[in-house]
Amino acid sequence: MLTIKELNMASPTQLSYLYTSPAKPFNYTTLPRVVEASADSHPDQEIFIHRRPDGSRSSITNKELYERGNHLARYLVSKGIQKGDRIALIGPNTLELVIGHVGILSAGAVILSVNIEMSNAADACQTLETSGAKFVIVDPGEQYELLQPTKAMLKHCGSNDTVEGNTRVLFLREMDLKEFDKPVTLTDIIGMDLHAVEMPSTFPEDTAVIFCTSGSTGKSKMVVHTHFNIACHPFSWYPDLEYESVDFNDRPFSWIGGSPVFHLFMRRSRVFIDASLTVTANNAEFLWAVMKEEKCTDALLFPYVISDLLALPDSTCEDGFRLRHVSTGGQIIDNHCTKIMERFCLHMVIVYGCTEVFGLNMYGPLAAGQSLRPGEVGKPYPGVEVRVVDEEDHPVPLETVGMVQVRGPCTMKGYFGNQELTANAFAQGSWFRTGDIGKVSSNMSLVILGREKDVISRGGRKIYPGLLEDLIKQMSSIKYVCTVPVPDKRLMEEVCIYFVSSEMSELMENDVKKFCEKNLFADCTLDGLGVLPAYYVKFEEFASLPNGKLNRKAIQNEAVRRLHLSKETNVAKSKGHFIPKTIELVSPNWTPWPF
Repeated sequence: MLTIKELNMASPTQLSYLYTSPAKPFNYTTLPRVVEASADSHPDQEIFIHRRPDGSRSSITNKELYERGNHLARYLVSKGIQKGDRIALIGPNTLELVIGHVGILSAGAVILSVNIEMSNAADACQTLETSGAKFVIVDPGEQYELLQPTKAMLKHCGSNDTVEGNTRVLFLREMDLKEFDKPVTLTDIIGMDLHAVEMPSTFPEDTAVIFCTSGSTGKSKMVVHTHFNIACHPFSWYPDLEYESVDFNDRPFSWIGGSPVFHLFMRRSRVFIDASLTVTANNAEFLWAVMKEEKCTDALLFPYVISDLLALPDSTCEDGFRLRHVSTGGQIIDNHCTKIMERFCLHMVIVYGCTEVFGLNMYGPLAAGQSLRPGEVGKPYPGVEVRVVDEEDHPVPLETVGMVQVRGPCTMKGYFGNQELTANAFAQGSWFRTGDIGKVSSNMSLVILGREKDVISRGGRKIYPGLLEDLIKQMSSIKYVCTVPVPDKRLMEEVCIYFVSSEMSELMENDVKKFCEKNLFADCTLDGLGVLPAYYVKFEEFASLPNGKLNRKAIQNEAVRRLHLSKETNVAKSKGHFIPKTIELVSPNWTPWPF
């Protein structure tokens, strides 16, 4: 098999490079300036709306947010917070947490956006210690759902009310806590006279937010972004709206796709709920009811939420209400998701991005009836450059598979406290290595095929899971499919296909095997193997990460366990030909990975 470099030398065609020129100047400003300007120009706009399962709602206007956030900022400055200090912000999606974001940034400090739960309390504590956070601001939630994880985190840090003896803890809502010595709350702060406190000035190049990655590729990384990075957030470029938008976005505030700072910069109203509600499929009707009641125009929905909506009865959409746009991403999107345009929205947009560079590419808007090539993410956002390179960082020809690199105004400042990791993340010329595998098609569109770390090396041959998954998704009875490597004594790695069939389907492992044998011609390939999988396993559900993406590592571990494989496993051979294995596992006794 030719290497990417050899293909490059053999095919002197146009190189894999994409760029979209900005139609207007970048937004050179800071969040405190934007919040103040919005309070002056649109004081009564409900900028954030919180909906609850019982049907109740609460909201905050631009003016209220500016006044409360500014008051919190003055309190922080009065307590010794200086420009550039890190302040950890912990909590679920609440209006109080939005005020926390504005307060921290208005004080000239830096938001350390921390993900916390009982299972990662020690990791969260280490994040606080590494960052040198001077304050921990906590909203335990309206039902105090994050109170115990917060206590566990502080316990790991060696104290109930301090971190290393220097970090103060501030709660954003009232509670009776014996462990804390009369904790100050947001209500207390709002009642204080702090007008004499002098506020610092913030500038676009100042650090604004440190996002912590999910840790799905190993230890969580701390990604540093400036005010300018966020102000140039590509999602604000599209669509160039001619209407007053109301967005539905339930993503956790601590995640890059859910941070409230983006809606503040765009001055777009946002409706949100507790993110855990979208994990449960039987809440789809409630989600749609919320979007209708709030007259949402646009929504960011993960693929599994789209599937939940599509499972609702046709009567759900009889009133004619439609969203203008549904944006989706987070994984390779296929034509199953495009069905949402038949009932719930007019257009669909595929977005591609990462924590380090925010939004990178956008494909669409698609309209009902348009087909989608799985993995296609279209053109870069204005000002963003994308290229596909070989192992030596040389651009490859069009239609050639390689590694995706990007650069643009939203590129991170670096990984906090880790210069070596930052240096390794960039190629010469400030190109950020995304870790994704893809290609630029002949029609100048980027197609994502998977992650570099997911590429399977079978006997030295590189096999891209995305290509196999795209093929198998053509089977009408397939709901989900995942390709993972499993150990093999001779070839080091073998290919295993895990799949979930659609409801009421009688699709079995042997059906998928026959489909692959029909469409993948092992006997005609140079090595006699091609990319034909060795194992086929049917499951009821897949392991998932908290962000909804497939947890390939967990699926791989379960594959190894259920197939009883190890590095001593030998793939059967007969007359020099490869014999795929079919494992009869229809309903395994395995609990799916929690969201």
